[in-house]
Amino acid sequence: MTSPRQRTDIELPRKLAVCVVDPWSTGMKLCELVRARDLELILIWEDGCIRANDMDALEVIDHKSEDKRGYVKTIEQLRQIEKRHMVTISCIIPGSETGVLLAESLAFQFGTPTNPPKLAMARRNKFLMGEAVRSAGVRAVKQTIATEWQQVVEFLSDFKSDPFKAVVKPNLGAGSDDVYLCNSRDEVKKAFFKINGTLNSLGIMNDGVLIQEFLAGTEYVVDTMTRNGHHKVVAMWHYDKRPANGRFNVYFGTIPHAVNSDAEYQLKDYVSSVLDALQVENGPAHAEVIMTKTGPCLVEIGCRCHGGNASWYNVAREFAGLDQLNAILDGFTAEEKFYRLPDFVTENKRFGRTLDLVAYESKEVIGIPGIDFVKSLQSFHRINLFKNVGDVLDVTVDCNTTPGEVILIHDSLEQLESDYESIHNFLKSGFFALCEPNSEDSGTENSEAEYELESKSTYY
Repeated sequence: MTSPRQRTDIELPRKLAVCVVDPWSTGMKLCELVRARDLELILIWEDGCIRANDMDALEVIDHKSEDKRGYVKTIEQLRQIEKRHMVTISCIIPGSETGVLLAESLAFQFGTPTNPPKLAMARRNKFLMGEAVRSAGVRAVKQTIATEWQQVVEFLSDFKSDPFKAVVKPNLGAGSDDVYLCNSRDEVKKAFFKINGTLNSLGIMNDGVLIQEFLAGTEYVVDTMTRNGHHKVVAMWHYDKRPANGRFNVYFGTIPHAVNSDAEYQLKDYVSSVLDALQVENGPAHAEVIMTKTGPCLVEIGCRCHGGNASWYNVAREFAGLDQLNAILDGFTAEEKFYRLPDFVTENKRFGRTLDLVAYESKEVIGIPGIDFVKSLQSFHRINLFKNVGDVLDVTVDCNTTPGEVILIHDSLEQLESDYESIHNFLKSGFFALCEPNSEDSGTENSEAEYELESKSTYY
């Protein structure tokens, strides 16, 4: 959707510019690709956002969200940038979850392609998201949002689950931060009071807690890009999540899929119906869906690119020759090229996956034998370490406490799977050489966001 505002102040042709809001995590890779295409880059940082470097941007804007004239000032700055540098801003897009609402609002007011404002909050707020999907006649998870314990008690009084299972999590969180599978009402109560009124990993106050039915099945990820209502599934993955360290859903890896089975076609069609229900007409989305025995059901969807510091990027490129980030730039700056992209991937070229390192003890790292081991594997592509010698490991419970990741790519699926499991086996004993910390301040604290993990990375 484009704002009805007539744009008479732009003289064409001019060089195209891409404006990215809060570009940390995968947003940094998106900015890198913008510059690689010889497009101009404009950054907008919202106050309170974790800030990365400015990545050779043409201009950088600090948006003051608490200022009543903040939006007006930012729009004025964008118009001045167009005039000053003789560029045309082709799009304003979020570089992370925190930038979704601001990017859509600015795009609508500025007149670049975006989504209708009516359901803006439903595209960010997980509770409203589920209810909007349900209202459109699409299957959605049973849920409630609660700021008081009595509201939870009332929801659970009609809760039918045998055996008892409920998921409790922040309403505006990300990356499995503080997500709990509860097997009793007492566990729900403990999780509720742990989350409610605290800051999540994005630095957002948890004003209320989301309680949902537990969906049994495999969790898939569907990455899309939409232009003028035309949805393209540019990647499909499933999460390898396993019970570990007292949690039910620790990330072990992410595995790409082509769309060539009944289940995968169901997922593709279901996510398209979710995008329509949320009025996603322009831009990327990252949907997490459980394939249950009775069909797909949405966990949540982020109207931004797939996160995880874009560790998946090379896997996607090698697997199918297609990725979400380039599809985003095609959609907004090379529209004809976008429409020539396949609507979904039906076959793969090679095999690949990202592997999340799992730490089972909180001790000081005195050596990392796992580096040489991983580099000796036939499918080895890259290892990114977030913890190094002298640091103290965090016991891995979510994506913010993983000590690193390994990228594996190979022509043989059998070889890839063998290497993948051998790394996870080695992680249980020997990957990291450990000792008890010498003092309370040994090592570095774990980051509170994906960008900070990226900033500490050591690549091999």
